[in-house]
Amino acid sequence: MFLNVTRTHAFFQASADPFGTNPLGNCQLFSIGTRGSGLRQLTRFDSGSPAKGRDCWNPNPPSCSVGLGGLAFQDRVTNAVVFESGCDPLHANPFGDQVFAMRGDGSGLRQLTDAGGLTTNPDGSFRVELPGPFAYSARSDAQFGAR
Repeated sequence: MFLNVTRTHAFFQASADPFGTNPLGNCQLFSIGTRGSGLRQLTRFDSGSPAKGRDCWNPNPPSCSVGLGGLAFQDRVTNAVVFESGCDPLHANPFGDQVFAMRGDGSGLRQLTDAGGLTTNPDGSFRVELPGPFAYSARSDAQFGAR
């Protein structure tokens, strides 16, 4: 998916279970050193039911997408990993995608958007609100000297 800003770690999505922490096969973010060492599962997303097929590319519940549409990168200034996810790790919106950020080691997960997702109106019609198109702004290296 992408390399960190120092190009020493690769971040990628997978529905694998190499550590016994993803038994339902949900899509997760992982990282590994570019020399093949230090595989880490960064997220612990749990949709509550087994994933369906190729989970990372299936945005429909109960699947749990991460970085769908290529929205996953590392901020060059803060080193935060920013990504889209259809999972609901903070139990704030089970019916929609949100944009999240966390540290490169998987700690400090926070939700950046508050899109309404799928809601049903009183007349039975529905409304969908998703966080996109998405733009992310951070200080440029040129403003503060190359890092």
